[in-house]
Amino acid sequence: MTGQHQKIINAAAKKILAPEGLFRVGSSRRWLDDNGYFVIQVEFQPSSYDRGSYLNVGISFLWETSAGLNETLAFYIGYRVNEAGYVSYKGDDAVFTKELEHLAEAAMAKVREYRLFRNMDYAKVQMESQLNSMPENRVFWESYNLAMLCFLKRELNEGKEYFDRFLKILKNPLYGEAPCDWHEELYNHCIQYLCPKLESEDTAHKMVSDMIERRRIFFSGKPSYKKLKKEFTL
Repeated sequence: MTGQHQKIINAAAKKILAPEGLFRVGSSRRWLDDNGYFVIQVEFQPSSYDRGSYLNVGISFLWETSAGLNETLAFYIGYRVNEAGYVSYKGDDAVFTKELEHLAEAAMAKVREYRLFRNMDYAKVQMESQLNSMPENRVFWESYNLAMLCFLKRELNEGKEYFDRFLKILKNPLYGEAPCDWHEELYNHCIQYLCPKLESEDTAHKMVSDMIERRRIFFSGKPSYKKLKKEFTL
């Protein structure tokens, strides 16, 4: 029976997600939905103590962040789909298949919800709502992501306001701790390489577009991501 639950998970995901345009990342339990400036990740997360799956679904923006994160995909919007619960494999293939197909359908429902972020006006409203609902000492990438979105939308002045807020967080963390090394490195990178490109709507827009293109080229060059197109279109 070793690996049987894995086969069922993969089959259920393929049945529900593949016809909707998602592709599997290599032989993993992750699937991706390509949306231009972001991807939606679907992860059938295993448990360390049981054979089964949690469900994680969320958005990973493709503009660059920090050197340590640029070679991976994060969950910036969304993550654990708590209402989907955890599905455990008890040895009954028919029951587990049905439950996993329901889990995959729940994943697809979240994917459709997050696809609305293709409309950047909609995305901005949702991201501002997320930022405004967070305690001040928990805000970090939220202000940066909003800045990049504004630059992509050619909303330079508003983008610079969010970007300045992010720089202040990097320089003066609100967590009650001294800045860590990578905060300092990222701050210096922003000042040296990003700030000079914020002189006009066009240069800021190109800066973010180039970031996205570089990351798409990086990922599409990996065998597991070969179905991700290199080209970036809004």
